[in-house]
Amino acid sequence: MVEKEEKTSQSTSSKKEPLTFVRADQYKDQENAILEASEKFINEHPTLGEPGKLFVFFPGYTFGDEENRLALFFIVNRTTSTIDRDGSFVLNLEYNGEPLFKDVTVNYEVSESGVLKPNTAAAIPIKITKEQEEKMKAMNDSSKAKMSFKDFKFKE
Repeated sequence: MVEKEEKTSQSTSSKKEPLTFVRADQYKDQENAILEASEKFINEHPTLGEPGKLFVFFPGYTFGDEENRLALFFIVNRTTSTIDRDGSFVLNLEYNGEPLFKDVTVNYEVSESGVLKPNTAAAIPIKITKEQEEKMKAMNDSSKAKMSFKDFKFKE
């Protein structure tokens, strides 16, 4: 059955399905400015990502207060698999040759970000320092930014 699903998806993978933004069940009907901004961003950019790949994207949003600063990242699933349990991955982000995140382990929690079906995107807030936030806010030339993530693993 899995083989059939993969063959079907490969035959349609050249056509990009529009992305859908997902919320964790606990946030489904809650008013939340960050999640609403995230949903709006995904609706305005429904073709992010490459077919067959899972990737992480930084739209430029940071939020929080003096003690608890966060950068908002999206994880986008363009694979044929569903991510329905907690996992982690390693994130690297540099701007103009300067590392902002170097081999940072990021946890993906279904209870916080939602189940990630094919052609969906979810928000992942990542704790940052004031210095990181200042550098991230100064990122205005995407050609100078280099981001990668690797080693996505499901938790035991």
